[in-house]
Amino acid sequence: MTAPQAMPAPIVGARKLLVIMSDLLFRSKIDEVARRVGLELRVAKSPAQLERQLAAGEPAIAIVDLEETTLDPFAAIASVRAAVPGVAILGFAGHGNVDAIRRAREGGATVLARSAFTIRLPTLLTEIADRERVRAAG
Repeated sequence: MTAPQAMPAPIVGARKLLVIMSDLLFRSKIDEVARRVGLELRVAKSPAQLERQLAAGEPAIAIVDLEETTLDPFAAIASVRAAVPGVAILGFAGHGNVDAIRRAREGGATVLARSAFTIRLPTLLTEIADRERVRAAG
């Protein structure tokens, strides 16, 4: 039996992970990993929520479900890019959704297949959290 792992210290300045999706199951998975690495999850399920989240502070990363139906994911990518030009935007979609993948890449997002996103999520968020801790330390 192994000892429980300590939670990492929160990132100074409460770095946010902006998740643009309505899928509760996927959001829960992302939130679980984000908490483990010290990122604070923020959710946008509508254009109004996205606007409020962007006004509330710069996210460390934005994650967009490219198959989202409650808002236009490509307009969301454009909004994030305009509000926070340097932020990393990660999109995910099913393998067969070639048009969504192309459009997201054209908008400046890095795109992963849904299955690869799920597998790589802990590593991706750990790297982002580590980068933010270094940045916050000066």
